Amino acid sequence: MPGSGEHSRKLRRTLDKLAKEGENVQLVYPALLERHCDRNTLALARLGGDVRISSWVIVTDKNLHFVRAGILWDSVQSIPLDRITDIEYVDEFHTNTIKIRVGELSENLVFYDELEGIRFYQYMKFKRWKDTSTSFHTVS
Repeated sequence: MPGSGEHSRKLRRTLDKLAKEGENVQLVYPALLERHCDRNTLALARLGGDVRISSWVIVTDKNLHFVRAGILWDSVQSIPLDRITDIEYVDEFHTNTIKIRVGELSENLVFYDELEGIRFYQYMKFKRWKDTSTSFHTVS
C-alpha cells in the first residue's frame, strides 16, 4: 500500500487465503480493472486522489489475481501466469494503464501510482517471462 507498508484487513483476508492454498505472493499493488470503473473513478485513481482503495492486483508464483474488496467477501478473478500472452503499456503509460493479454482477450489495469505500475510491468515482462534477476518491491 502506498506509504504505509501495511495491507488493509480486507486485503489481508485474501493474502491469507492465497497462502493457505500454497501460492507465494510476489507483488501486491493497488489497481483497478478498467471495465469495473466509471470515468470519475479512473480519473481519481490516475491522479492519486482516491484514498479509499478497494481493489488490488496480486502476483503469485502461479497466478495473477484481481481483488475487489467487498463488505462480506472479496471478489477475486484469477489468470494463470502461463496463459498470459503479452503485457503492454497503454498510451505509453500516460494514463497509468497496462493491457494484459490472454490470447485474443485483454484487460486494462489502471494503477494508482505510476511507479508501481512500472514495477509491475517490469516484473511481469522481464522477471516472470525471461527469468532475469531483478530486485523490485516484493511481499514476504
